[in-house]
Amino acid sequence: MTTPPDPGSAEALRRRVADLAAAAPGPRRPLHTDGQWWYLQDPRMPARAHGWKLHLSARQGQLPQLLDAVVPILLRRTCDAKFAAGAAVLRELNSGLRGPAAIGKAVTVYPDEADLVVLGTELARALAGWAGPRVVSDRRLRPDAPVYYRYGLFRVTDDDADYGMTGPDGSLFPGLAEARYRQPPWASDPFTPLAAAARPPTTRVGEGRYRITAGITRSPNGHVYRAVELATGREVVVKQARAHVAEDGAGTDARGRLRHERRVLTALAGVPGVPPLVDYFRHGPDEYLVSGACGPRDLRRDVLAAGPYDPRPGTGGRDWWELARGLLRILDAVHARGVVVCDLKPANVVLDAAGRCSLVDFGVSALDGARPPGATAGYGLPGATGTDPAEDYYALGTTLHHALTGLDPVVIDPDPATNRDRTLACLRAALPGPVPAGSDSPAPVSPWPVPAAPVSPWPVSPWPVPPGPVSPEPGHPAVALVAGLMSLDRARRAAAASSLRDGRPLGRPPVRRSAGPRRAPLDEVLDHTVGTCVRMARELVATDPRAGEPRTLLSLYDGAAGLGLELLEHADRPDARAAATALAVWTAAHPALDRLDGSLYQGRTGVDLFLARAAAALGTQPLGTEPLGREPLGTGQLGTEPPHHRRHAPAGADQIAGVAGTGTGHLLLAALGRDTDRHLAAAAACATALTARPLDEPGEAPNPGTAALAEGFAHGRAGIAHFLLARPDEASRRTARRIVDGLAADLPRLSAAALRPGATRRYLSWCRGLAGLGTVLVQAGIQYGDDALLALAADAADTCRALAPRTALVVRCCGLAGVGDLLVDLATATGDPRHWHAAEHLAALLLTRAGGPAGRPVFPGGDPTVESRAWAVGTPGVLTFLRRVSRRGGPVPGLLPSA
Repeated sequence: MTTPPDPGSAEALRRRVADLAAAAPGPRRPLHTDGQWWYLQDPRMPARAHGWKLHLSARQGQLPQLLDAVVPILLRRTCDAKFAAGAAVLRELNSGLRGPAAIGKAVTVYPDEADLVVLGTELARALAGWAGPRVVSDRRLRPDAPVYYRYGLFRVTDDDADYGMTGPDGSLFPGLAEARYRQPPWASDPFTPLAAAARPPTTRVGEGRYRITAGITRSPNGHVYRAVELATGREVVVKQARAHVAEDGAGTDARGRLRHERRVLTALAGVPGVPPLVDYFRHGPDEYLVSGACGPRDLRRDVLAAGPYDPRPGTGGRDWWELARGLLRILDAVHARGVVVCDLKPANVVLDAAGRCSLVDFGVSALDGARPPGATAGYGLPGATGTDPAEDYYALGTTLHHALTGLDPVVIDPDPATNRDRTLACLRAALPGPVPAGSDSPAPVSPWPVPAAPVSPWPVSPWPVPPGPVSPEPGHPAVALVAGLMSLDRARRAAAASSLRDGRPLGRPPVRRSAGPRRAPLDEVLDHTVGTCVRMARELVATDPRAGEPRTLLSLYDGAAGLGLELLEHADRPDARAAATALAVWTAAHPALDRLDGSLYQGRTGVDLFLARAAAALGTQPLGTEPLGREPLGTGQLGTEPPHHRRHAPAGADQIAGVAGTGTGHLLLAALGRDTDRHLAAAAACATALTARPLDEPGEAPNPGTAALAEGFAHGRAGIAHFLLARPDEASRRTARRIVDGLAADLPRLSAAALRPGATRRYLSWCRGLAGLGTVLVQAGIQYGDDALLALAADAADTCRALAPRTALVVRCCGLAGVGDLLVDLATATGDPRHWHAAEHLAALLLTRAGGPAGRPVFPGGDPTVESRAWAVGTPGVLTFLRRVSRRGGPVPGLLPSA
């Protein structure tokens, strides 16, 4: 029997629209795809940077019918359009996985200004009565049709690019769609007479029974609020479920899960540690559940604010063991009512003022074996069905692991046992305790130790992954409990829960006879990771050049330039050499090259650096049709960059997107020996622009993740000093010295702030933390012959090492690889073997967060579940660090040499 074709597949949708376009009068409109969208382009459309655009919302099963209804209308007007490349893509959009602003955007229309109102009105008339998720970034044209509009970028390849829009008066406005409607001051709403009048915001909900007092969380599925029940004065929590959002294959959306949660709370009425059900009501198409309030904060926020729990008795801190026992008591009571929680995690553990815990959010819990799909990656037992209460013990273990470390479980490997073992290795590395004998450096004053440096250098890796089920370690019964709860064996999980319940020590688990993962030589790890980057380059070259946002495709930070620059460091390998060559050819011919700005990490200067380095390494003439390099960003134009470049003061001066980075790039280009005078002149212009203005303006307003933003490398003074230290002129030398002296004075304050229990891990980072600041202190120490600066850089490295065991990211920009490069810089500058030992240990710690077998690691990127080709936040930047450890030094893409 032949299976009928899926009408919602990408190919079926393409044929559907192509047939409609072929039958319509007017010019031919080509279709192309990037795998996520089909683009229908009108050759008559004038080029516009931004303007009013329309979004048409639909449920996933309605996409073919929606296109039948609207494409003939679009073909009668001058407009470009894109639509989801299949029902599966629309399901992902409507799930909220791409953020709340993406929900509902089944079709995006970029109309000619003259056709906007007529086209929008006609589409709304044609779709009257249709249902679809609300597009939260837009206004609705009329209440009975899923047609929305907002003023935004006319960049067909990236509807939500994080760039700004420049108004007629030169003012800038963000281009990124947000979870609320925003309109530039220069734009007048063209649909005001037609659109339904917006009702004034109110804090009363439930027909006035509840007054909203604060927000708890924002979610694509619906927000959660704190409120007061006006009749009684008691505090409650109001949870919203949006219509048609996150529908599953059976048609159950966020409202269906909220109804299920109401049934579960009814079954759990009276259970201590479970909030009581107070009310349930509808408001428009959305539904709301009201429950009793359990406390002011959840466990994730508690760990962020106060740091991890200390499991040692008598420390005077929060009692981790009481947290563990309290959660198990609630689980026992919940299980006795026939409910399996299925989504126990730190965000669903609420703490009252006394630290007592409660469980919340039962939207995917199993009641008598029935449950909606869904859970949080890494926290639940892999393959859980919701039929066995012992499955919740695994989530209890991962939640208690987070309380001890502040880390989420490792989730990058497809093998659950590998993820579990790496997670437990991270736990052992992060637990407090004395610095083991043999450590080469003193620990900073911190409740968390600087880890010991291994005594054996590479090529043998101090691979930290345990060979099997983790045996309890002396002095750390918490490891035994968490390891038992996280066992993949049901009996071991039950035994661990029983030991916690009864207050008795957990027996040692049986030890596997297998020797476990072998210790992988660094050259094997390095060889595999180069191969991974070769594969990434081949995949990028196969990408449709018309698809995707130019910066993420081409830049040093997260595109072809960063990946290619690292591959060129391995050009002795034929496959790496061939991949870098193909990547350079593809980059030079890319049609969006001229859409980049002039910056080093996000723009054209970094791309030019890659193309020139490729020509030098491969022995060819520079690729591209224009001279490499162009007028440096900011020379006479400071303050005119897009708003995401202006977030940081001084505006346009930084390494990532500003003048310091552009100048750095031109110095690197000059060192290659082509157009040297022109590049040195461009660098001089950048230096003049920097030294002619104050560089100590305040940075962006502090927030929990600010860390050392104003002082750091990416957006602060350290990055400016990195460039000016390499300049010969007196103004640059004077300014660089002033910045370096200020950074040296700031370092003790920043280190102390970094070691506070609730400090953000960004204090460790290369971009806005001590790793990048330390790198510049090494550079200055070498240039000035100042051992005191090198000692301060070592202090910064020691603080980073103290923070490293509780840092989840392995990447360069905000993670462990950036710290590793500082340790390599120190080792090469001082010749002190303790820094090489520390770098090797850091590499071993980094590998605990990876997937894959020994020797063939898979590194998580910014998304912990997938690897990334981005140099700054993916595998290529990790490779940079591993290469430099292996070769005992070497260049870093985009950075000037220290000596």
